[in-house]
Order: sequence, then C-alpha cells, then structure tokens
Amino acid sequence: MKLIFSCLWYLLPAALGNHNASCGNRLWIPGIFKRALAKMAVPIDGGNKWRGREILGKNKTWRGLLVGSITGVLVALAQALLYFNFDFFRQNTFIDYGKINFAVFGFLMGGGALVGDVVKSLIKRMLDKPSGKPWFPWDQLDWIMGAMILSSLVYIPSAKSAVVTAILYVGVHLCSDRAVVKMGIKTRKEVN
Repeated sequence: MKLIFSCLWYLLPAALGNHNASCGNRLWIPGIFKRALAKMAVPIDGGNKWRGREILGKNKTWRGLLVGSITGVLVALAQALLYFNFDFFRQNTFIDYGKINFAVFGFLMGGGALVGDVVKSLIKRMLDKPSGKPWFPWDQLDWIMGAMILSSLVYIPSAKSAVVTAILYVGVHLCSDRAVVKMGIKTRKEVN
C-alpha cells in the first residue's frame, strides 16, 4: 500500500498538469490572467502542415503547455509543504524536497507531461492516425513517459517504482477520462 501511495504521489504534478492543460479555458482564474491565457491559445505548430495535415493539431497549444507546467509547479509546492510539515509525507514520498527544488521538479513534471503528449501527437500524425481517434496505450503512456523522462534530470525512480507508477496511472487516466466526460467537464473527443 505504501508503494502505491508513493507512486501516485510521485507523478501527481504531471497528472494534474496534464489534466489542467486541456482545461485551460475552463479553469477558475482572475480575469486578467484568463485574457492573457486566451491569447496563448494558439497551436504550437503555428498551424503549419506536413503532407497536407496539421503537424500537431489545433489542440496542442502554448496555453496548454504553460498551464500544465505551472500546475506542476503548484502541485510540487503543495507536496513540498506537506513533506516539510508532516512525517507521513516525508516517509511516503520518493522526492527529498530538502535536496530537490520543488519548482524545478514540478516544472519538469508538468512540462514533461505535455512534451510527451506533443511527441505522441507528432508520431500519430506521421503514422497517419486520425486526430482524436483513441490510440491505446499511447494516449495514456505519452504524458507519463514524458514526465518521467524530463524529470529524470533531477530524480530517477527505481525501475520497479517507474513500472508500478506507469501501470497505476494508465488505470487512473482511463477512469478519470470516463468520469470527466460523464460530468460534462470534457467531451469524449477531448479525452481520447
């Protein structure tokens, strides 16, 4: 049970960063920030095409990358505060926030999740897979692998922890996708 909690806790900045990236226009934030974020809702690929198709697609935006990265930092901040104030979190987390800067780790986690998603989208386009069409398990593993790879610049989990984390979050991702569709937060096409 300790390993399960630790694995879920470890990747939480990436999981919430990945989730919030696609909810950027629906997040509650002050109006001035909402207007600034709206201006960033442009495709990362600039709308350019390759072989007559979008390179990444209109849903991969600078706003999503920024929101996901900032979310990762905020979640890592909460984790660091809990780590420093409660023995439970110190004993059940992989990250030693006394040695690893929470902002760097959170940014790498949140940003890595989105970079993983962007890379998967590019590969999907190169393989002529239609945008929005489910591609199991890559739709679930893309952000997990991206977050783990990028955050490995500051922390490398054991092989066992990495595998358990990936398996757990594939399941969490599938369940949360169904839940947010049923609640009307996202459409089926948005969660592929």
